[in-house]
Amino acid sequence: MYQGKIPIINDKFDLAIFLQIVRKNYWAPILFVAVSFVASFLYLRYTQPVYQTQSIIQINETNNTTKVLKIEDVYQDNDILKVIELLRSKEFLKRTFLKLPIQISYFSEGTFLSTELYRRSPFQIEWKMITGKLYDIPVYIEFDGSEKALIYYGDGGVNASYPIEIGKWSAIRADSIRCTVSDYLTIESQKENYKGNRFYFVISNPKNIVENHLQNLDIFLLNRSAQTIQISYSGYNAEKASDIVNTIAEEYLKYDVEIKKESAANILAFIEERLKQVYHSLDETEKELVAFKRENKINTDQFKAEGSPFPLFTTKISELEDELINIDFELVALQRINQQVANDHDLNIYELIATLSGTKSETIVVNVLNNLQELINKKEQLLNDITRDNLKIKLLEKQIDNQKDLLLEFVNSTIVRMETKKGDYQKKIAEYESKIFNDQNFDELEYSKLERLYTINEGFYHKLIEKKAEYLISQAGYVSQNTILEVGNVPVEPISPISKKIYPVFILIGLFAGVGYIILRYLLYDEVTSIATIQNFTDAPILGTVPIYKKEIPVSQLLVNKHPNSIFSEAFRTIRSNLQFISHGAETKIITVSSTISGEGKTFVAINLAGILAISGKKVIVLDLDLRKPRIHLGFNTSNNKGISTLLIGKNILDECIQKSDLSNFDYITAGPVPPNPSELSAGKQMETLLAELEERYDIIIIDTPPVGIVTDALSNLQRANYPIYVMKANVSKRHFIDNINNLVKSKNMDNLSIILNGVELHQRSYGSHGYGYGYGYGYGYYTEDDETTIGKKLTRKLQKLKQ
Repeated sequence: MYQGKIPIINDKFDLAIFLQIVRKNYWAPILFVAVSFVASFLYLRYTQPVYQTQSIIQINETNNTTKVLKIEDVYQDNDILKVIELLRSKEFLKRTFLKLPIQISYFSEGTFLSTELYRRSPFQIEWKMITGKLYDIPVYIEFDGSEKALIYYGDGGVNASYPIEIGKWSAIRADSIRCTVSDYLTIESQKENYKGNRFYFVISNPKNIVENHLQNLDIFLLNRSAQTIQISYSGYNAEKASDIVNTIAEEYLKYDVEIKKESAANILAFIEERLKQVYHSLDETEKELVAFKRENKINTDQFKAEGSPFPLFTTKISELEDELINIDFELVALQRINQQVANDHDLNIYELIATLSGTKSETIVVNVLNNLQELINKKEQLLNDITRDNLKIKLLEKQIDNQKDLLLEFVNSTIVRMETKKGDYQKKIAEYESKIFNDQNFDELEYSKLERLYTINEGFYHKLIEKKAEYLISQAGYVSQNTILEVGNVPVEPISPISKKIYPVFILIGLFAGVGYIILRYLLYDEVTSIATIQNFTDAPILGTVPIYKKEIPVSQLLVNKHPNSIFSEAFRTIRSNLQFISHGAETKIITVSSTISGEGKTFVAINLAGILAISGKKVIVLDLDLRKPRIHLGFNTSNNKGISTLLIGKNILDECIQKSDLSNFDYITAGPVPPNPSELSAGKQMETLLAELEERYDIIIIDTPPVGIVTDALSNLQRANYPIYVMKANVSKRHFIDNINNLVKSKNMDNLSIILNGVELHQRSYGSHGYGYGYGYGYGYYTEDDETTIGKKLTRKLQKLKQ
């Protein structure tokens, strides 16, 4: 006995079943591919195309003048990562987008898609916004001739409309709009040719312009070694995408030159201011020196000719005076840094670094300033995505403040140190002068002090003049070498959707879906298709197979007597022969026919099996014990007023209920009226008595029972039968129905249960053993006697034509 569990899905590949499913479902791949093709066409037709273009810039700055004259370059080299952050910053993008006509977007609305009329709108809108209610909503405009138009838009779920005059300011609540028409022919053409299309425009909120385009903008480092940056933009309008990337690249070149020159101009202004102060001090000192000479009648040439008794001291004084000049210059730079860091929130780091050029504190202060600049850049980058109240921003601001405090602490301590050093140098000079003029009179000493002060101011003035000259030369020689390596061209083909990819992808999806559908049908195919399927899951013998009858079945369902030489009748003869192999030697044999559900052909098999037995000379009677849904009386077109139910309750006697068929030796008893207790009647003692009486009169008793898988009425009659037959129908009965057969054999000890497979396609039949006895194959088709006559006539006609 088969012990395994019948699987829910087909776990073994059966080529015959698979081909059968393919034949029945070949339409699925064709249908799925056709649907996919239509879907791809609709997707391409009604999906807004996305265009992408890119521009490439190279960062490279040189100052040829500084190299030739070997003077200091006042401009700091651009860090490429800082340039990228600058290009991504909202402030720079806001400056860039102001150069583009994108604050108002114009559209032509079609049935399914809207087309942006970038730089191609036949009308233009100017506005004076006060309330801001028209921002970021579609405002439709309908032209009425060349002088009037109607503007309407949704306002709180209600459409608001306002008539306007072309070329004049019109009030829209508290706001004002003026519409001018540049191409009225285009407007009229759209009215005539595209009656469903409408014009509308969207006024973007200035605060949201950058945000609206930032998500479509991509700026990244292309090659660090080559110092190249790629600017990429994708959008629904090709010309607009090209304008955006090109404008960003061009604006950066302008911005870079402007910011560098602005920084240099600020430094030059600072030097000019200090020059005026030093010049004023120098002028005052010179006047005092001249006045002193005049009052004391000092002859400068005579004084100089006498020389100094201590030339070593005069050299020392000269060196110290040079140091004082450098200290004064550095103090001025440090005090400027101290003032800007303490009071200015928007620091120009590069300007401060340039101010320190040539000072001893330059290295340390520049490192701190660079760290400060990195923190400021990181903060600006984060502000593109988060608000100022975010914890990350708070932490960065704290770090920036710490860097500023560190810078101020260092600058202040350096200033104090420089002031102390300046005082020490002044004391040294005074000491040397006292030694020089110890033996001189008061006039000479005072003259020396005035002359020294004049010399210091003169040296400081010359130092500032020198620095100014260097900045002017560097500024004049600066040329930005940033280059646009690739201009963003107007793209012709969209990046999405791409028809060359969409059609194959959709068709492949459809093909895979169709094949997958067939595979799924195969995996979930749970129908019995052949004898092999039954034999895989049960050890019960196969009594035979009944081919499918392709013509219309008559009401009586009795076919074996009408076409005795057909393959259909031969199949029942095979079943009759196979019954001999399972005979138990009983003289009268009871055959019970049942199935799992209705529709598997048990009544059809019972009637034709009775017919073939009757033809062989056996006296046969068929009992309709399907008391709930009787069918035998329908097959023989007789009344069902009396039958098994009336016999079992004693209402009628046996002879009153036996009816004759058109075939000799073939009698039947209908089910009779439907009783309220069919199970009790069919299993009672009256049934035993009835069968005993029939056994005396007939050779074969065939009982047509209700489906055993639905009610239990059939069980007792199956157990009392000499030949219990279980009918299954190919491509109708489910595989798990075989569990009922195994249960009857194992649990009910029905070892003599055999199976008939009904409704088999002829191409599925083959020679071979089917349990007890043998089944027979019948070639590639079957025929009736009428078919044979028809075929013979056709062959005769063809032979006659050939002879002619």
